[in-house]
Amino acid sequence: METVKTDFNNQQHGFLFKNSFDFPTLLHYYLPMNFPLPVAMGDVTYGLCGGMCCAALDYFYTGKQLPSYTEVEDINLQLFLCLWNRQLDTLKPATIRKIFEWMLRDDKSLARSMKPWESQKVREGIDQGDPVILALIRSKGITGATNNHQVLATGYDYDLGLQHMTIYIYDPNWPDEEPELAIDLSTPGQGINIEHSKDGSQRGFFKIDYKQETPP
Repeated sequence: METVKTDFNNQQHGFLFKNSFDFPTLLHYYLPMNFPLPVAMGDVTYGLCGGMCCAALDYFYTGKQLPSYTEVEDINLQLFLCLWNRQLDTLKPATIRKIFEWMLRDDKSLARSMKPWESQKVREGIDQGDPVILALIRSKGITGATNNHQVLATGYDYDLGLQHMTIYIYDPNWPDEEPELAIDLSTPGQGINIEHSKDGSQRGFFKIDYKQETPP
């Protein structure tokens, strides 16, 4: 069993308030070619989970003290705008297009991307000491995109013999806890089983690129 963890600690580096934002009509994207209609950000993700993951990483890398707010209603405008802008950074048109493309793919197709590519990207990042932002794909088809989610992978266990992987995550929906993603990679041709310890089955995930910014 191989175990690797970054220095990111959920209790120290994760926000104390729960992701409970809902902005279904404030932002629209126009996706190219096969998605010609405008797509509202609220139709892609619920809340500011990606922004919270991005901003938490910003504080982590810069060493700045994380704000101590415990309730969303109490955060100041400066922090809210930071989370909002960082959410947009995680939802570039190419990322939204990939979210919808993965929603439309069948489970076996996603499994073939997960084992040789996306799970490896997680291991490579964490091996270098860098947490990795993930887009969790839960929905299938063109509807239900708000069920998808974003989390931060902070460590992993990997059993080469069994081809089982556990990813430790910071999930903005579960502040001050350390949920896990349990993944069976043993038979990707038949699909894979991904279980979120707090939120049940997931269809797949892929890495979202991160670029450091200076937090407020």
